[in-house]
Amino acid sequence: MGVLSHLTRSGSSLLLSVAALTSVGAVAAAQCEFAQLTIATDFDTARVDGCEQTGEHAYRLHLKPEDLPINPSPWYAFRLEPNGLTAPQEVKLTLVSHNGPARYAPKVSTDKFQWQPIPYSENDNRMQFKVTLQPSQPVYVAGQEIIDATMYANWLESLPQGPQQQLFTLGESAQGRPLPAYQHIAGEGKPWFVIIGRQHPPEVTGALALMHFSNELMFSDAAVLERLRKEFNILLVPLMNPDGVALGNWRHTTGGVDLNRDWFKRAEPESQQLHAFLQKREKAGEEVFFALDFHSTHYNIYYTMPADYKRPDGSPLQHPHLVTDWLADLAARIDWEVKDKPGSNPDRGVFKQYVADTFAVHSVTYEVGDNTNRQEIKTTAEAAVVTLAETLLEHLPK
Repeated sequence: MGVLSHLTRSGSSLLLSVAALTSVGAVAAAQCEFAQLTIATDFDTARVDGCEQTGEHAYRLHLKPEDLPINPSPWYAFRLEPNGLTAPQEVKLTLVSHNGPARYAPKVSTDKFQWQPIPYSENDNRMQFKVTLQPSQPVYVAGQEIIDATMYANWLESLPQGPQQQLFTLGESAQGRPLPAYQHIAGEGKPWFVIIGRQHPPEVTGALALMHFSNELMFSDAAVLERLRKEFNILLVPLMNPDGVALGNWRHTTGGVDLNRDWFKRAEPESQQLHAFLQKREKAGEEVFFALDFHSTHYNIYYTMPADYKRPDGSPLQHPHLVTDWLADLAARIDWEVKDKPGSNPDRGVFKQYVADTFAVHSVTYEVGDNTNRQEIKTTAEAAVVTLAETLLEHLPK
């Protein structure tokens, strides 16, 4: 069923198997050429900001943010191409993160679709590891599994299609890349359940959770999910920052903006276009009922609005206990802790605050740990969608 055809973790091996796709619209090539090795960044999501050889088979790579100040998430993705190699050769790589500590543990792949973590050491802003190269066999190295625009497009195409379900383009990014979207229409006047992701480019575990969640939401024949699809319109925008993802940015759009701080200013075309879509649905009498925003951080956590939150005009949110009911149910269904952190940030422009203040409903920032077991991500997402469906239907006006 789509891009995430198989996702497992076995011992130290981490595998993400996806359909054999080819990248389109890749970023311009930026290569570090050495006599025995080329370090290439000629594909979408690639990023290295300088390289140097420090020994016969040793190289130092520099990681720099797209601009400052920034919430540091030093991303990297590159391809190692051996030059004239006739026997296996081990190379030593040192990654130096400028303006931020090392964050993403290295993974390797020969095809960009199946990834395996490798041993590494780290010290503050440096990360060291070794990769064994085979003759004529390029190796991709990245901080997380690569999920690029082509993979999103193929995955969205794999979702159910028909009179009620359509792919469409929400708009374009600042650099003209499409914002791919998918909608399920239950009917005119029905409320909307909104799901977005990838506001911050390196947050791949959040992307994995979004895809598992959405697959279960759209494919499952569970009675509660069939009923949800009858009662709710659904909007899915999984790639909110396509420019940042394509360019391997740490955090921002190409306008130098943290998109998840832009929802009140709406200076960026990406936030403008989603806002326009939601405003249009509201004017048509179809309320925004609930929203999820998928992210990654150092551990699993759900950032929520307080149940007793009052909007700037003093009015409360509708269905004040919806989220606490959902997360309590989720905690009872899975074998690990569900962390909930309620909070209000009226001046920061985060998406959940925007949804609360604009539409008077709850929204949750669904955060997944960078190193969370990939099977746990899947299991949690599938439990989350079922329990959320039950809760949304319970709170739906009779």
